[in-house]
Amino acid sequence: MDTMTIVLMVVLVGVIGFVIVTTITGRKASKKEKEKRYQEVRERIKSYIAKEEGRKNLRIEFEKVYARKGAEYKYRDVFDVVIEIIEPKTNKILEIRAYEVEGLTTKIDKKNYKTDWQVNGVLELEDTKKRIAISEKKIKLTKEERDQLKRDEKLRGKELKEKEKLEYKKVKAETKENKTKEPKTLSSADRINKHLQTQKFVPTRKKAD
Repeated sequence: MDTMTIVLMVVLVGVIGFVIVTTITGRKASKKEKEKRYQEVRERIKSYIAKEEGRKNLRIEFEKVYARKGAEYKYRDVFDVVIEIIEPKTNKILEIRAYEVEGLTTKIDKKNYKTDWQVNGVLELEDTKKRIAISEKKIKLTKEERDQLKRDEKLRGKELKEKEKLEYKKVKAETKENKTKEPKTLSSADRINKHLQTQKFVPTRKKAD
């Protein structure tokens, strides 16, 4: 075996090792991020239950988390979350519920984003499970039912576009109104600054003495 072959083998082993390490590190980071996200959602649901029902000291375990799909969720992160509410001392499952949870993502800087989770409300459990099963194709639908689902989705998408259009017009009108609206009272310094900012500069020629 010549030197070149040995060098190539060493390089190949190094590349394979790098790929393996990178993959393992990436998976660990992804798992850690998922656990963090789940914990945040747990706390939001616990806070929601405490606020709405006054129940505290509960343990929340996830039974199913499903990301909604369709035109109306193109720009929204909305999840159907089926949970078990557990009594910590006895480990007894007190109740199984479904919640609608939404992630609101904001940009922190050029590369980083922050997601805040909010609970939009309690869902009907059986309807939620059925909707998830249909989406995951665990329940077979007739052609008529599939066509109806498509029509419903198309209608919701159309309604969403109209809603977004109205909201855009409202924000635009409010922005325009805020720009044109004058403050009721201005200090002397503010009045001087405003006068200087709005006064048109007219060049004049100085007369010779």
